[in-house]
Amino acid sequence: MSQRRADLDQFFHPRGVALLGSVPRDAESEQLRSQHQARWGERFYLVNPRGGAVGDIPIYERVTDVPDAVGLAVINVGPQFVPGALEECGECGIPYALIFTAGFSEVGPQGAALEQQVAEIGRRYGMRLFGPNTNTNAFERMPEIPNLRGGKIGLLTQSGHNGRPIVQGALFGIGFSRWVPTGNEVDLEVSDFLEYFADDEDTAVIAGYFEGFKNAAKLRRALEAANARRKPVVALKMGRTEAGRRMASSHTGHLTGSDAVADGLFRQYGVVRVDDLDELLETAALFAKLPAGTGPRACLYSISGGSGTLMAEVAESAGVPVPCLSDDTQRALHAIIPGYLTVANPVDNGGQFVASAPAEQRRRVLELIAADPAVDIIVVGLTGALASMTDNFSADINDFIDESPKPIVVTWNSFKTDEEGFDALVANGVPMFRSFRNCFKALEAFNEYQRGVPAFRTRPPLDAALPAEVTAILDGGGVLDAAAARALLGALGVPMASEAVVTSAGEAASVASPFGYPVVMKIASRDFPHKSDAGLVRLGVASDTEARAAFEELIARAAEADPDAQVDGVLVQEQVGPGVEMIVGVTRDPTFGAAVLVGTGGIFAEILEDVAVRPLPLDRLDAHEMVASLRGAALLAGARGRPAADVGALVDIILGVARLAAGAGARLRELDLNPVLVRPDGAKVVDSLIVAG
Repeated sequence: MSQRRADLDQFFHPRGVALLGSVPRDAESEQLRSQHQARWGERFYLVNPRGGAVGDIPIYERVTDVPDAVGLAVINVGPQFVPGALEECGECGIPYALIFTAGFSEVGPQGAALEQQVAEIGRRYGMRLFGPNTNTNAFERMPEIPNLRGGKIGLLTQSGHNGRPIVQGALFGIGFSRWVPTGNEVDLEVSDFLEYFADDEDTAVIAGYFEGFKNAAKLRRALEAANARRKPVVALKMGRTEAGRRMASSHTGHLTGSDAVADGLFRQYGVVRVDDLDELLETAALFAKLPAGTGPRACLYSISGGSGTLMAEVAESAGVPVPCLSDDTQRALHAIIPGYLTVANPVDNGGQFVASAPAEQRRRVLELIAADPAVDIIVVGLTGALASMTDNFSADINDFIDESPKPIVVTWNSFKTDEEGFDALVANGVPMFRSFRNCFKALEAFNEYQRGVPAFRTRPPLDAALPAEVTAILDGGGVLDAAAARALLGALGVPMASEAVVTSAGEAASVASPFGYPVVMKIASRDFPHKSDAGLVRLGVASDTEARAAFEELIARAAEADPDAQVDGVLVQEQVGPGVEMIVGVTRDPTFGAAVLVGTGGIFAEILEDVAVRPLPLDRLDAHEMVASLRGAALLAGARGRPAADVGALVDIILGVARLAAGAGARLRELDLNPVLVRPDGAKVVDSLIVAG
């Protein structure tokens, strides 16, 4: 065990436990002793104001009466009594308290105030707090799995009940090191325990059900530790939908923040994101059981042509490659399997073969598949449970799996699990799924994680020093006018289209002519931040006459739209040549702080919703990965014979904006550069909306 989180090692292995709360006084002492020792060890102490005893087990009236040193207090009293109980624990010098009691921030403002009181007591005594609104499952001994294949999963949940179906995966031969349900996280939070699991030698994979995070720096540190130790993290994170965000807030008092920002952070650290509890369990189990470095190419083997076809379609949809087996392999397979069955991949044995062929021939099929140089992993689809076939097929897998040069994964797609073959696969710890969808999604997630490992890194903080003129502009606050926005972006090296604000029709023509027609003209006013929506932009203004007319029209239209608007004039701007329209922006998240956005831009940016987001800090590789992840990346690459755009110039703008966001902090409330026109010979910002805090 690394000493990095030795504090939590002490929490999990306390030198005595005080149990504060109700006591089953009618219990048999030996029964009570056995129950508590299973979780707390031999040194546990019952504490209840009524005192007394259960048989020969004393009940202390106050925790201060306990005669021995105590490392952990477990508090299960009414919420109004928790502060007093904590005070007593602090007076005794107890270093850790687990607060089982509910009725705090999850129930509203009064509970939240009580929770803050609890937190203050913990800080005053230097006592680390776990909970409240949790349970004692963090100290539950996980089932030992006979014939455990692979490693164990460390499970984190911000919901006590949602962890139970995960750890019940032990019934499927899945091992767990520990399950930690963190509750309201008044002090210790999931990031602390994620970091602990990263160092835990008994944990191979970290799985989590998350509703929100409280400390971005802690979370980054924990994920960096997991990356450094090659511990995959599989996450079911609430907040993808409005309903999920609403329920998460009411359930444990968490603020989920922007889901896009959390998703961006996960992508930075290779976190595998899943969508439901079954997928969380099965994906984490695959990572725990599959050897690191396993390649992506799958051979699909089934007893049915229809099953093979469906497997192939789901695999391709998930991005799992299904290569053709070599001609030599196919000829050898057809020497065993009837020639009318396909063996190119998928391999179909027709079912009857498994029911009637000798075991040696059945094993030979697996040997031939595993020996093919195009295959990295074998996926066996057992769809309908039929003892005459599936029992033999399962026996073949169990007989071969330990000698196979390639890993084997099985799907058992039937609800009928009271089969000898099913039990045998579970007992042997074979990686197993209940659906093709979860199987191939998990395999592709595994492959993506493997591809990302070489790029795991610690991102240094961005240079937060801003030029003096930028600081002065931001200190002014509000929506920046065109001149201020231009000065701010220019000071950071962000290229913009040439432009000038004019206050008369004649000046419009005299300014536009040197730019070279056609030009763009738009109203210059802080009161119209979204000018296109208000009809206050004119493109393709092609002459002095048109420039004068456009000036008059824009001024009149602005006055009609909002007579009280402050209008500085009309902005005349060079019309940048053809390019790909992108958007670059900054958003602020209550947990993760500033984050940079890049996406397919223009007037349809919000409709297309083709964006990538990364919280700060980010680096050049992050920026390139963001751009490459977009559907619009094909346009930048030069679709339909168009020349490729200068992605490097776009990345420079992203990094310039990131530097601004890092240095400005809360003084930068909002930034949208849309469109940013990316051309073969560079990129320029055509329009901007910047709001200073």
